[in-house]
This record gives sequence, structure tokens and C-alpha cells, in this order.
Amino acid sequence: MRRVKKTAYYSWILGSMPKGCELCVRGRKLVLFVTGLCPRNCYYCPLSDTKKNLDVTFANEWKTSSDEEIITEARLCSSRGAGITGGDPLVRLKRTLHYIKLLKSEFDDFHIHLYTSLKLLTKARLRLLYNAGLDEIRVHPKLEDDGDWQRIRLLSEFKWDKGIEIPVIPGMEKETRQLIDYAEGKVGFINLNELEIADNNASKLLEQGFVPKDRSSYAVKGSHQMAMRLMRYLRGKSLNNHYCTARLKDRVQLASRIKLRARSVAQRFDRITPEGTLIRGVIYASNAKPGFSYHKNLTRLRPDEKKRILKDLKDLKTMLSREYRIRPELLVLDNDKPRLLTSPGLVEKLSARIKQDGFCPAIVEEYPTK
Repeated sequence: MRRVKKTAYYSWILGSMPKGCELCVRGRKLVLFVTGLCPRNCYYCPLSDTKKNLDVTFANEWKTSSDEEIITEARLCSSRGAGITGGDPLVRLKRTLHYIKLLKSEFDDFHIHLYTSLKLLTKARLRLLYNAGLDEIRVHPKLEDDGDWQRIRLLSEFKWDKGIEIPVIPGMEKETRQLIDYAEGKVGFINLNELEIADNNASKLLEQGFVPKDRSSYAVKGSHQMAMRLMRYLRGKSLNNHYCTARLKDRVQLASRIKLRARSVAQRFDRITPEGTLIRGVIYASNAKPGFSYHKNLTRLRPDEKKRILKDLKDLKTMLSREYRIRPELLVLDNDKPRLLTSPGLVEKLSARIKQDGFCPAIVEEYPTK
């Protein structure tokens, strides 16, 4: 009888871990959200209100509108693969195929897996995905309705890694076991995800009586215990199984990716913390300094206002460089925020002078994000 083993990533495995998961737990997967459109309307949908039912594309946490932005994000995070998700990527099949081909052509040995429902699965669509270079496909069957389950057989028409990935829903143990029985011999693995209560308008879990397992977690009470029972049941099957906890997603997957990004974007004067945040000195213009609704206020800056702020900051950089003999690379103009980046020590040393010139010095700790 096979043994259930705990991993170093707060998860459990039975057999071997899918290649997509191996890279994901190490933070090496770009999360490519192709579209928020989906043919299903799951009551446990975790999508945020900025994605659900909207035809938008995100690379990791960033809304994107170009191939270049996707490639840049993959490079910044030292990604060795991508997980293509949605919504349902098959709703925008042409876009999905384009991204698979783009990433495969841009990077060597780049592993791509994709999540989809069974609703839009056809042999013709699968062939297009396979020919584009997709390495691994994961389907999300509907537990309450086995009408589409027969489409799982289509996955075996192609030589790729194939599996099932579903949330562990308390009260649906019988149906989940039936799906496991049906999947035996048709796919290579089944991934179980600890169910979480999403902070969105789509999730109906609270309305249906589900509650968090404790005050510090969004994971649903009873989901973990049910997952462990299912893993014991799976010991008698041939399916590989990976049970992914909410803790893995928060403390390992995202954290690992953030640390990798920090190494790529950190300036020479930044201090990288063990958590992957950056401690840095910052000089703000008085009319673009942090406060309530900081990011929203930045988006409201008129182009001419932003241009004027950047000019003032550039002039300040020139003045400080000349007067205090500071090397140019130790004062970096951030065109997006807008602000000047420098070392914490320099901000402390020149704080009075910076204020005298009408600017706001600060030492901040922030994520290595846009």
C-alpha cells in the first residue's frame, strides 16, 4: 500500500508530484491569467471582482496588454514555466494558443500547464493546444453533474501529462470519490486544493454555511480533514495525488516568486529582507507622496502633472549629485510612481536638505512590484 508523505511545502503527496506543481511550489511558474470569462458559474469561484466575468489578462499580479509585458514579468521572476488559467482559457482559445507559442519560442525548456473546465473540451481544441506546445493539462470537472465526465477520455488522445484538479468541498466527499473512481486509468494525477473563502462577490460559500477553519485563515473548516480522508482512499488507486493547502499558496508559492522577483528588480542600494521585501530610501514630490488612496491618486495624475513632477525630481537628482558628489546610479528615477529611489542611509543623511527643497524623504519597506 502506498504511503502519504508530507512535503517541505505544507502539502501532501501520494506517488509523484506533477511537473507543473514542482515548479510552482518553488515560485518558478508565471501565473498567466488569460481571461476572466468562463462557461461555468461556480459558487466557490475564487476570482476577484476585477477579474470575474471580465475579458482581461494578467501576468502574475499585473494587468497586461502586451506580449512584451508578459515576457518581462517572466524574466523578472526567473520563471521556468507558466500556468495558464482563467476563467477558462478555452473561451479565448486563439489568445491562449498565441501565449503558449510566444512563451515556448522565447524561453528554452519552458514548461506550460493549463487549467480548463470540461465544458469547452473537444478533440479539435485539444489538438491545437498540443500542437502549440502545451506540456500538461488539468481539467476541473463539475462534481454535482457527471454529464461531461466522459470528455476526460479525450485527454488520452495526446502524449502530454494529464490530470484533474478540484477543490475539496466539505459535504461532497461521496461525489469526489465517484470522480476518483471514474478518473482511474484515464489521467495520471489528481490534485486536491484546500477550499478557501474568497473576498469577492462571486463566492457563495458563506451563504451556504461554510466557515473559516480559524480566525487567521480563509481556508474552509473541514476541507483539510476531508482531503486527508480522500488521500487515504487514493492509496488503493494508481493515480498520483498532490494535496495543496492554503498555507502553501500563501507562504510558499507566492512568497518564493516574490523573492525571485526581488533579486531581479532590486537596485544596488536596496536591502532585501528574508521575506523578499525591499527596504529603500525614497524621495517624493510633495504633491505625489503616499497617503490614503495613494495608488488611486497616482492614476488620476494628468500627463502634464506627472511630466512636471518627473522634471522636478530629475532636477533634484542633478543638484544632489553635483552638490554631494553622489554617483548617478545611487539616485534612480522611478518613472511609474513617480519618485526618486536611493539608499536608506542617504535619505537619513540628506533629510533636512531634501525637505528644504520642498520634497518628502522616507524610508520604506515594499514588495518588489510595480
